[in-house]
Amino acid sequence: QLGTVRDTEKVRLNASGWNPVGGFYATSFRVEGNMNDETLDALVVRMKCGEIELTGQILDKIAREVYRQPQLYGMQSEDEVGEVMARYWPRIAGLVDRYEDTGSKFETFLTSTIKFMAMSVRRKVARDYDREAVFVEDAKQNLGVDVEAIEPRRSPARNGLRAIGFPHSSDRGIAAMAFRRRMVFLCVKCANVINDSEATMIASEMGMNERDMMTLIWRARDRGLGVRPRTAARRRGRDAAWLRMMASTRRLARETDPTVRRLLQAGIDRDRQLYRHAVGHIAKAKPIISNKDVAAMLGIPKGTVDGGVGRLLQQCSPLYL
Repeated sequence: QLGTVRDTEKVRLNASGWNPVGGFYATSFRVEGNMNDETLDALVVRMKCGEIELTGQILDKIAREVYRQPQLYGMQSEDEVGEVMARYWPRIAGLVDRYEDTGSKFETFLTSTIKFMAMSVRRKVARDYDREAVFVEDAKQNLGVDVEAIEPRRSPARNGLRAIGFPHSSDRGIAAMAFRRRMVFLCVKCANVINDSEATMIASEMGMNERDMMTLIWRARDRGLGVRPRTAARRRGRDAAWLRMMASTRRLARETDPTVRRLLQAGIDRDRQLYRHAVGHIAKAKPIISNKDVAAMLGIPKGTVDGGVGRLLQQCSPLYL
């Protein structure tokens, strides 16, 4: 039987010993001096024999050992140890219960398990780095665009706008203000159809505040007004496929293993097909926001929006003849 171990006691278990209570076959080991000097294998044997109160001491010893020798566990620094501990601590705490004596020590089981955990963390860090780099490169490209050099899109019938009653940008009369109000209704209604440059051009031509116009359009888009759940799901799939494709492309550029390169290229080709498929379906769906949703967002009666949009479309009908 395994009794209580005192600081000054010496304990020895023979390899042929079997504990009838815990049912644990103990390999030979010897513990001398303070309990803190016991090996992990010795502490695990005692815990398997029924000393459940040793759980805290075992976990403390695991943490100390891993931090003391990170290279032994497949890590290069204490920062990597911290990442593994933070991410996998519940699993590490359950290693003692999962361990079975099949001829190898608990320390061997612990080392191999933490090495796999460290490998998973490194892969995740590399994947996150690639994704962040993709976003940074995309942002740099957008910032590198000369906005002033972009030629604004203009309607072929623009010269006839004044002839059919469109107010001048400097006109502040009652009719002009009513027209601009109706134009706001229409732009918000078409928030998912027109792009930002078109909305800005409309606001500028009509003498409206461009910032206020874009704020309303962005708010309508952010709320998902007019977008069906299926279209929203396709947009999420499109974005995810694009991100995976770009991140895998970065990884492919630095990968040397032929097998891994082949798998990465196959994944890139698959994501490219998914991306094109989603873009094609999204392009066909041009969701128009209902007058009811426009009225609810602007805080006005639905009849006001109905009348304003109808009047404006009737006034603009000569542009489509």
